[in-house]
Amino acid sequence: MIKKLCVLVMAVCICLPITAFAKEEPCVFFAPQSMNEENEIVVPVYIQNLPKDNDGLCGAEFQFVYDAERFAIKMDENGRPFLGTSSAMLVQNTENAEVSADRDVVSVSYVDFSGGNDTVLRDGPLFYFTLIPKDPDKLWNSDDYYPLRFVADSVNLITLDRQNAALSGMAAEGIDTYVGGYNAFPTFEPPKIEDKIEFKLGSSAVYINGEEKESDATPYVNSEFMVPLRSLAEAVGMEIYWDGQSQTASVFRPYASAHFNINSGDIYINAKRRPDLTKAEIVNDRTFIPVSAVQSLFGDKLDIENNSDSISLEFK
Repeated sequence: MIKKLCVLVMAVCICLPITAFAKEEPCVFFAPQSMNEENEIVVPVYIQNLPKDNDGLCGAEFQFVYDAERFAIKMDENGRPFLGTSSAMLVQNTENAEVSADRDVVSVSYVDFSGGNDTVLRDGPLFYFTLIPKDPDKLWNSDDYYPLRFVADSVNLITLDRQNAALSGMAAEGIDTYVGGYNAFPTFEPPKIEDKIEFKLGSSAVYINGEEKESDATPYVNSEFMVPLRSLAEAVGMEIYWDGQSQTASVFRPYASAHFNINSGDIYINAKRRPDLTKAEIVNDRTFIPVSAVQSLFGDKLDIENNSDSISLEFK
C-alpha cells in the first residue's frame, strides 16, 4: 500500500521539500486521549500545517506501529481496524478509507477525489482509531507509556487544485508519540537536553560537559564529520534499535525519530526521506551518521560548532 496515493497521481505529482523537523512543515501526528470508562483509548489522527496553495486535502496515507503486547486495536464488523469519525473530525465519511493490520503494523489509506464536503481545508483531527489495553487495571495504575510510531517513508498527502483539475502529492512528516492510561495533547516540545557534547577526530571518547566518556567508535571525516550513532544516542538519552534484516539503525525521542538504511543509503527524519543528507556508514561494525543528519534531527534546538578536528553539540 505504501506510496499508493502518490502512484495514483504520479502524472501530476508535485513533491515539496521538507527540511528539518519543524512545526511549520506539513505533518501527521497522533493525539491519544486518556482511557475512558469503557477501558478504551481513542487516538485521533491530526493533520498540521496543511499547505495553503491548494483547494484542500483529499487524500492521506500512512502506516504506524503500536505495542501489540499491551494493546489490541479495535476492529469493525469486517475484521479490519475501526476508523472512526465524529462531529469534531474533519473527515465525516470514512467509507473511502482502506485500513488493514498485519500484526503490530496498521496501514491507512484515505482518498476522496470528489472534491466534496470531506475535502479538508484546515488543520485538525481527520479521524480516529481506538486502542484497547490488554490489562486496563495495570494501565490505570501505571505511569508507563508505550510508543506509537510511523513507518519510515509511509506518510503521503494529496491536495486538490480545482482550477487546473489537478492533484498534487507530497511526502509529509509523521511525528511519533507515546500512549498510556493518561494522555495529554502533544506539545511538540521534547525534553530539554542540558549537556554539551563533543566528538574529536582520532579519539573514541565522547566528551559530555568536558568529562571524558569512553566508547569504541572513533569519529572521522568523509565529505563531512561522521559521528558514532550509538555514542550520540546514549549521550542524549535516545532509544536506539538495529534491524539486521533490513540493515537499518533507528533512534527515537519524544517528537523526533530517524532511520538510517545502510543498504540503500536512505535517511528518514520523522518518517520522511531526506535525499539531501549524506548517507550513514558502517565502519568496524559501528554505525556512523553525518553531522548534517544530527542537525536535521534536532532542528533549531541544537547549535553545532564544527571545528577542524572536533564538533560540539550545544542544545537550547
